Amino acid sequence: MPQFESQVQLPAAPEKIFDFISRPKNLASLSPPDAGLVFVEAPEVLSLGSIMVCRVQAYGVVQQLEQKITVFNSPVGFREELIKGPIKSYIHDYIIEQQDDELCVLKNRIEFEPPGGLIGLMVTADKILDQLEDAFAYRRQMLVKAFS
Repeated sequence: MPQFESQVQLPAAPEKIFDFISRPKNLASLSPPDAGLVFVEAPEVLSLGSIMVCRVQAYGVVQQLEQKITVFNSPVGFREELIKGPIKSYIHDYIIEQQDDELCVLKNRIEFEPPGGLIGLMVTADKILDQLEDAFAYRRQMLVKAFS
């Protein structure tokens, strides 16, 4: 499966970063405006087993996704997995690593399997990787701003 990784160094304790990223409203604020991310259904704060239903715009089409939190280890990270959506598989790990008393690194690791069939001819792994790189460049900027 194709993989993507992004990381950003933040001047905050793991607990503060974890609290921020475990709130869907904050995750929405980290998404590029052109993605049109809107949570249709989500808890205020994530926990093990939480379901998030959202709409996003990708490739000119609004799509609905359903994701579930399958691993939840406060304050070091969690995993969200796609339950329903346009691609075959999407696993997103949020990992917080403390560097010293004042700095942590937030890593995002994503493994995915592109869609098959005719859609798969247009929505290739390379296109998805390019889209993730753009989205996470924006996300890194927003996180630095949120923790500065």
